[in-house]
Amino acid sequence: MRLVCAALSAILCAPVMAAPAVTLVLQFDQAYSARSLAAMKREVASIVHETGIKVDWRLLSDVHPTDSFEGLVVVRFRGACVIQRDASMLDERGYYAFTYVTDGDVQPFSEVECDKVASSIEPQMSPAQWKDRDFVLGRALGRVLAHELFHMLAKSQHHSPAGITKSALSPAQLVADRLRMTPADLKKLK
Repeated sequence: MRLVCAALSAILCAPVMAAPAVTLVLQFDQAYSARSLAAMKREVASIVHETGIKVDWRLLSDVHPTDSFEGLVVVRFRGACVIQRDASMLDERGYYAFTYVTDGDVQPFSEVECDKVASSIEPQMSPAQWKDRDFVLGRALGRVLAHELFHMLAKSQHHSPAGITKSALSPAQLVADRLRMTPADLKKLK
């Protein structure tokens, strides 16, 4: 892992700016559902669509040391990115994800706490959502990821009073039919 991080660090020397294309490199520590991953991709794409940003998705295992990227962000998904009924409840306090900041500068590295997201949304899910839990979890993860992606691409620690970039998203917001960026936040990414 350290060798891969060192190789990626060399690629990441230039600051990430909002650009027409951003490569999003994903690292999963544990199991994830292919259906959740597809739903997460769709949700992120629908949230950033109005900015003109196109996201190129890659798994860390598919990145080679000779690859180069104009805009690159790396996201590590900690814990199991699956949802199961009656899973032991985790402490729901705290963050769903965070983006690294060094000396006040937002870095292109983020971590998402899959177990926390899954355990938080499970009690909020309707019976219909439970039947489609992989999709609902993927959509929730997509919203958490879009929030962190905003920080990384805008190079900002800013939070809005509403929308996807609120400082804290509730479990109900993560499973709601729709959650978007505010017009002001969209403008920051254009």
